[in-house]
Amino acid sequence: MTDVDRFNADQLAYWNGPGGDRWVARQEQTDLTLAPVAKALLALAAPRAGETVLDVGCGCGSTTLAMARAVGPSGRVNALDISEPMLAVARARAKTAGVANVDWRLGDAATAALDPFDLLASQFGVMFFGDPVAAFANMRRAARPGARLAFACWRTLAENLWVEVPLQAVYRHVPPLPKPEPGAPGMLALADPARVTRVLTDAGWAPPRLDKLDMMMDIAAGRGLDEAVDQAVMVGVVNSALRGQPPDAVAAATAALRRALEPHVQGRSVRLPGAVWLVSSTPA
Repeated sequence: MTDVDRFNADQLAYWNGPGGDRWVARQEQTDLTLAPVAKALLALAAPRAGETVLDVGCGCGSTTLAMARAVGPSGRVNALDISEPMLAVARARAKTAGVANVDWRLGDAATAALDPFDLLASQFGVMFFGDPVAAFANMRRAARPGARLAFACWRTLAENLWVEVPLQAVYRHVPPLPKPEPGAPGMLALADPARVTRVLTDAGWAPPRLDKLDMMMDIAAGRGLDEAVDQAVMVGVVNSALRGQPPDAVAAATAALRRALEPHVQGRSVRLPGAVWLVSSTPA
């Protein structure tokens, strides 16, 4: 098994196991926290009536449903994710909302046979490919003439204090996570704009435009400090750092995390800076 195959297998196991279940449990709060990103991505992608959209890493379907409404009954969204628990939530949400023009698909955009599309969009779904050039090349092959690409990815950890502040707090009590190699699959895989350009152009896309999106992220989603602490502990890199650690260390780390977030409380919100790239391109 190659390193890419091993990474892909680990991702499949994580998102269809406890990891996927945790994200499902926190779906509503995560959607509220990421709402500014979703709004900016939809403005960048500008889905049009009658278009076919490929939504990569659709998760629980929040941005998918917005795109489906934008393309209307004459359009279609093919929503792809490797997590069956998250897709189950997305299907249920679509049914409740009366949105019928979405095809929810379990699969990996890096290797799946993809239907032709007019717009490729993704909110934080393209940073986890074991071989990103091959993945974007696979998607490029399904792009119709004149197709567009629009995705959101995180910038550096130093710019994303909503992650860095909680992480440094818990590191006082648990071992730091291994530092990833530059460009390694994960949250920060596309933080370097030069690498984004290299990956996309090597995969057959035109040199991309990268726009900065800076925001104050409410990691409490308006629900108070306790919710902010729970969110940090249950999903994301803080959860990765705490996983498998002794209970007393987890308790001490969680208390330290709470103390680190207290200065950022504003009423029922807990606000820290977030930094995103909004990336756009077309087939070369």
